[in-house]
This record gives sequence, C-alpha cells and structure tokens, in this order.
Amino acid sequence: MKIQLLLAFATLFQWFCMALRYDKLLEESRKNFGNVIELTDTNYKRILGTPRDSYILVFLTASAPQVGCSICLEAADEFKMIANSWFKDHPDAVSKKGREAKSLFFAKSDLKDPQHIPQIFQFYSLQHVPRLFLFAPGGDMQSYQIIDLAGNAGKDRALQLISSLKAETKIEDFVLHLPVDWSLSIAVAFVTFTVVYLFKRHSELMSRLFSLRPLWAVSWTFFVILMLGGYMYNNIRNAQLAGVGSKGEIMYFLPGQSQHQFKIETQVVGVIYASLTASLLALIVGIPKLRDHYQGSSSMTLLEVASNILLAAIVYAFFAGLTSVFSIKQPGYPFQLMKLSSLFK
Repeated sequence: MKIQLLLAFATLFQWFCMALRYDKLLEESRKNFGNVIELTDTNYKRILGTPRDSYILVFLTASAPQVGCSICLEAADEFKMIANSWFKDHPDAVSKKGREAKSLFFAKSDLKDPQHIPQIFQFYSLQHVPRLFLFAPGGDMQSYQIIDLAGNAGKDRALQLISSLKAETKIEDFVLHLPVDWSLSIAVAFVTFTVVYLFKRHSELMSRLFSLRPLWAVSWTFFVILMLGGYMYNNIRNAQLAGVGSKGEIMYFLPGQSQHQFKIETQVVGVIYASLTASLLALIVGIPKLRDHYQGSSSMTLLEVASNILLAAIVYAFFAGLTSVFSIKQPGYPFQLMKLSSLFK
C-alpha cells in the first residue's frame, strides 16, 4: 500500500513538474512576436537541455546577407507561416484531439552576423543551414529528429513540413492558414479607379496623352529597366529585404559590400537607373516633340527652356544619387556630385 502511494505521489509530482516546464515554454513563446522562442547563447541549453513535456521544433538559419543563403529566407517565411497557423488554432500550444493532450512549441536561432556565430550552431557542429530539429518530450539536447525541407518553396513546402510534424508527433489537428495579402488588390483597385476617373473627367486630355509615342517610349523603358534591375534579381536571389545595424537602426544598403545587397537596395538602384534613362529619353525625344507641338506659340521658347532645365536638373539629381550609392558600396570611390549618401543610410 505504501509503495502504491509513493508511486502515485511520484507520478503526481512528475506531472506537476512537467506542467511547470510547459508553462515556462508558453511564457517564453509569448515574449516574442509570432510566439517563436528566440534561442540565445544564454538560454538554449536551459530550453533544450532539460526534460520537457512538449515537442519543440527548432529552426536554425542564417539571414546574414554575407552568407547568401536564399533558401534560409524562404524557409524563414514558411517556418513563421506554420508557427502562426499552429497558434491560431491552439493559443495555448496544446492539441486536445486524440487520446492525450500534446503541446508543440517553435524556437529558432538566426546567424545575423558572420563574426558572431551562435553557440548552438557550434554545439551541433552545423556545416550548412537551414536545419530543422524536432525535440520530443522527455528527451535531451542530443535526442532530436531532423525534419527535411522538401517540396517547392512557399505553400507546398509549408504543407510538407506540417505533414512531417503530424507524422512524428501524431498531432492530428494541425492545418495551414495562408496569410492574406491585400496589397496587390488595393493597388489594382486604386489604379483602376484613378484611370477610370481621369478618363471620365478629362477624356480628351487622357486620349492625347495616351497617343503620345515619346510618353510610351519613356514609360516602357522605365518599366523594363526597373524589372531587369530590381524585380527579377530579387526573385532570383531572394535576398533579405533590409538589415538592422548595431544600434538597432534600419539598414537599406550594405556598406563596403559590392557582392551582397538587400532587396530594397536593388530596388533603389533600379529606380535610379530607370529614372535616369527615362529622363534622358525625355530630354532627347520629348523636347523636340514639344517644340513641334507648340511651334508658333509665343510661350514656346520659355516652355522649351524651362523643360530643358527641369529635365537636366532631374538627370543631374539621379546621377548624383548613383554616385552616392557607389560611395557607400565602395568607400574609396572618389566621385560625388552631391552629398546624398546620408539619405540611403
């Protein structure tokens, strides 16, 4: 009888300790945006090294632009997507479907600076990233299951990850919730409304504008260069959008790095090149057309001079912006038309 009481007490005590560990994991997850636990040099052994009553999916990645890991950025979005999906249906991180309740948490460690490699990377002797480790309840730091990143990037791979998690954890009620992106719909609606409004209120003026060949030449040149210079490169490389400096400031350009850049950096440079080329085209092609259109008018000379000065100033400003970017990427670059580099830092 005494032995049975001792066993019952031991079981109750073990359950109580487990509940405390679950509470600690839930508390850690709620400290961060997206309920993902940030593994640091000071807490990763405490979180992963002590017995636990929950599953923990650990994501080890490297977002440092110097590393150039495009799949890391894709996997980071997918990891965030499945973590958000889990906590949307399970705010307390517990699945009560099935014979027993099971809890699942998400944690990550990110190499943001190649000069400071997280200790967890060294502990597991990582040779490549990204890696996904699934730690089961009751285990230690050396007991984990590797979850492979399979399938195409985006929704397909997120579904594959959820399928692998369900197979390993036997959690049945885990579904993917795709985030809704309203930006494209809003942009299309705004452009459509603006075009329809202008055609209804100023149909004659809009018809004349749409029949101007120089305008089409400038517009399409701008669009093609913008796509080639920024959009296509970002889709191929899938670089990081922007960075964070040592003082927490947002970085739009990687100083002194000619081989690596942020997404927003390629977009800015693409806009500068496209605007510079479009301005030159307008100066070369548009001004003669303007002269022909207003020939014989008393204000023709003044309009032509003003247009030339304006377009020349625009060309100068964009070229100055280009030299400022060069001076950021190459500190020894000697040419600078205007001090605009502070705008890009």
